[in-house]
Amino acid sequence: MRYGLTVAKPRPATWAEVGVMNAGIRATTRGLKFAMGWGLATAELGREPESVDEYAEVMQESRATAFRDQQAFRQAYPNEVSPTRMNQVTGAQDRYNEIFRKLKDHKKAALQAQPMIFTVGASAFAV
Repeated sequence: MRYGLTVAKPRPATWAEVGVMNAGIRATTRGLKFAMGWGLATAELGREPESVDEYAEVMQESRATAFRDQQAFRQAYPNEVSPTRMNQVTGAQDRYNEIFRKLKDHKKAALQAQPMIFTVGASAFAV
């Protein structure tokens, strides 16, 4: 502290901030939606989906939509292979597992989990 001023420590960027810097708000929002769906598919399967095709089948989305969502995720988070690490480090995967276990229906679980997109986005980016 010099001259009575306190210097603020820089805080780590959030997942949303990193995504917006890389791809803009639209792709980041779509990428975070894909991360949520990936987490719910993981909860339903009891393992990570083996492919985007399997993800689309589990989530009952068209193949084209699933691939567009994956592309948005990759634009926003080019260093991530899949949303798995994001969901794990933010604690979202545990919540997706709990929601799916309670509701046993991925459409109802997706509706209940939607606000978590913003929670994950606001979590500190883990390097």
